[in-house]
Parts: sequence; C-alpha cells; structure tokens
Amino acid sequence: MPLESAKLHKRKKRDERSPREVGGVYQVLLIEEDPQETELYADLIREVGNCRVDVVSRLENSYDWISRSNYNLVVVDCSAAMTDANGRRHRGIDGLAILEQIKRISPVTGVILVSGQATVEQAVAAIRLGAEDYLKKPFNLESFQLAVKRALDRKAVFGGDAGASDFFNLLNSCQMISATLEQNKIFGVVSSFLRRELKCEHAAIYAASENGLSIVNDDEDRVIGEILDIAIQASNPTQRMLENGEWCCFVERGPLTPGLFVFRFRCAGPNDYFCICLSPQRPNPVEAFESRLRMLKVQIEVTGKNIEEYLGVQSLVYVDDATGLYNTRYLNYILDREIAQSITSNRPFAVLFTDADHFKSINDKHGHLVGTRILNELGEQLKRFVRDKDTVFRYGGDEFIAVLSNTDLATAKVVAERIRSSVEKHLFLHEDALDIRLSLSIGVAIFPDNASSKKEIIEAADHAMYDAKKRTRNSVSIASTPKRAASQ
Repeated sequence: MPLESAKLHKRKKRDERSPREVGGVYQVLLIEEDPQETELYADLIREVGNCRVDVVSRLENSYDWISRSNYNLVVVDCSAAMTDANGRRHRGIDGLAILEQIKRISPVTGVILVSGQATVEQAVAAIRLGAEDYLKKPFNLESFQLAVKRALDRKAVFGGDAGASDFFNLLNSCQMISATLEQNKIFGVVSSFLRRELKCEHAAIYAASENGLSIVNDDEDRVIGEILDIAIQASNPTQRMLENGEWCCFVERGPLTPGLFVFRFRCAGPNDYFCICLSPQRPNPVEAFESRLRMLKVQIEVTGKNIEEYLGVQSLVYVDDATGLYNTRYLNYILDREIAQSITSNRPFAVLFTDADHFKSINDKHGHLVGTRILNELGEQLKRFVRDKDTVFRYGGDEFIAVLSNTDLATAKVVAERIRSSVEKHLFLHEDALDIRLSLSIGVAIFPDNASSKKEIIEAADHAMYDAKKRTRNSVSIASTPKRAASQ
C-alpha cells in the first residue's frame, strides 16, 4: 500500500460515518503483521464507522477470537496468514481456505482479503464463498473503505433481527456449498450450520451402508464420539428414518442418553448421510427451521449432482490409466489443500512414499503386462489401509504416495507398518496361480515437522524411502529432514 497516498487520504472526511450505524460500536479484527500497514488499515476502517479494531499478527492466533467475539468484520492480509507460529512462511496459501474457515465459524461476519499476489480467479472464488472483496495490493483506498462499509452495514440489517440473521446463515451456508466441489467441505458446512441453528456444540456426519453407520468426519474428540455412538445405538433413529423415509427428526433425551437431532441427506453418489447433533435446542418456531433445512437439503443435492459430473471429467485428467489411482497432477492439488488446512488448523499431515522392492526382476521374469496387473493389485492393497479422507497416488513406475490427512507421526508409522506387513504376506495374482510375492520400502514424512512446502515434503518422504532401501528393504523409515523455511 503506498504510504503517502494513505496519509493524504486520512486527512479527508474524518467525520464520515456509516449511515446505518445507530450509536453502537463495530467490532473489527485485523490480521496483519506489518505495524505500519496495521496503523493505516485501522485508520481507514475507523473513518468508515465507530469501530474497535483488534489486531493479531498471525492467523492461527485469531480463530479463538473469532469464535468468542461477535465481530462484524475480519480483514486478513494473506501474507500475514502465510507465516506460522514458528516464523516459517508457506507458499500455496491463496486466502480461500482462510475465508472458508472464518465463514464456518461466524457466517454473519464480513471478510475482506488483501494480498500482493491475488488473481482474478481467486477473487471470483472468494466472492462466491461470501467475501466482501479480495483486493490486490496496492489497492484503491476508496474501494477498501466501500468493502468495509458493506460489511459493517450488516449490523443494522441482521444484528437485531433473529429471522433475518437465520436467513443469512442459510444463505451463507448455501453459498459455501455451491462454491465447492469437495464433499468433505460440504459435510463441514452442514455440521456448522446445524450447530448454529440448534445452539449445540457437537455434531458429526455419518455414512449409512450395509454394514451400518460409519463416521466420515472425525473433528470431535473420542469422548464425544463415544457419547454419540451410545445415544445412536440406544434410540436407533437412522434405521427408522430410512424405513419411514424421514429426512429429519428430534430424539428426546432419555434417562441415560442425551437428546439428538438427526438430519438425513444425500450428496454425490447413492449413499445416505446423517448429521447427528448432540443435545440440541429445539428452535421456535420449528416449522421455520425445517423450511430453512429443506432449502439447505436441496442445495446439497444440486451440488452433489455437480460433483458427480465433475468427478466424471476429473477422472479423465487426474486418474492413472494403469492402476486407477490418482496421478501426480492431482497430488499437487491435494498437497496444496493439505498444507493450507494444516497451517490454519495447526494439525499435521503425513506423506508415505512407497517403492516396490526388486520390481524389475518381476517384469523381467513375467513380462510387463503381469507387472502392470501387480501394480493395479498393489494400489488396491494400499487403499485398504487408509481412510476415505486420505488419498493414494501412483507417483511413477512402481512408486506410490499416500497422503494421510490430519495425521501425526505415531499414527503414520502404524499405517505404514500395516501396509508393509500386509503386502509382504499377500500373494499377488493368486487367482491366476502365479502367487507372486512382493515387499515394500516405505518412507514417512510429516508436515510441518519435516518440511514447509509441498516439494520439501515429497523430498523428505522420498529420502526416507531410500534410507529403507539402503538398510534392509522391506522396512519403514522415518524422515529426518531438518525444517527449512520455504523460499519467498
């Protein structure tokens, strides 16, 4: 931002205030690490309205503030958001993950993103997700203040009217659902929407199958998960809803079990999903709540059809022909997403780099066609030992990569050892009476412990895999790559 222009602008119209302000004080959070720009942003914001401006220098320090405070506006300088608690800077953060997280915490809060590297595509995506604006520095000061004014005016429109606020929560949730093609993000939006509507702190998404219910989002702690499981088993509402065609119901509190609210919906594919809320407050009137929920359900179903069409096209671009696994094009996208989520949530993720031992001898003995069929079967083995939210890729030749979302080192080591052990015992192409044995060397790396960029996390896992090959093969090795700051 040009400092001289900003200082000249500060002298103009100091007494102008938002026409919708009615004696109150607007609450604004500014996420900015540069002291000079912090002062200028704060002055520009105060010119628009009677504002109290709180300042934090890093994004990870702000989420608790947002959840506890009724902020009218959050202004995020994405360059500040790219710096973590250890002072390391990360590439690949475009602000959209930041925006989604803030909107899930507080939909009525306006968000302005500021970046020195914003693109038109990012700006359009940000507006679709509910941002007031996404400005590229240096920006026009009047445009910034206009975006501030739009966000602050919501206080008068939505702040005191419960019905309008409920409608805005619905509108924001539908907007976020329609703007994504990732089913897991939709699950998060649905869970957040119902928590706000029912004023409950805990909710989880379950998928229905022939084997019963399985949880698909594990944001809750283990104790809450066990409480939900006990309550579900005691009343068994999901089976009754499937049999009766119900799409939502309240389950009254029992002598030993808490009350529940259950919302049934479909997204991409034929599966039924249930968002189950623990100890909900029944809305009044309940008819208005069900009407909003019905509109949310329609939006989920429409977006689900879009996801199905997208996945059909995506498979042509992102899927490896030989194995049916994702390829390196999709790996780049997943690593960008996981790094952004790791920085904003302060949770690690793991990369397993897998290489088949002595695979050339199999090709030499049995031919490349048999080798390709073994790679296909090996890919299926790898997928068996990861969760639905994890992703397996063919990296090239007989090399595979698994990205384990929200996973620490201890868990990653267990998964890697299970994969190694199962492959060692498996007889490949058994139905063809070939009974070929295979072993794996696996390298494990953790973000951000071993790397601060997607290139570094792949290299760390790759080097660990080669360490396993040098020692004994058929083993798991842990990365020891030192932390390095990503280049600017």
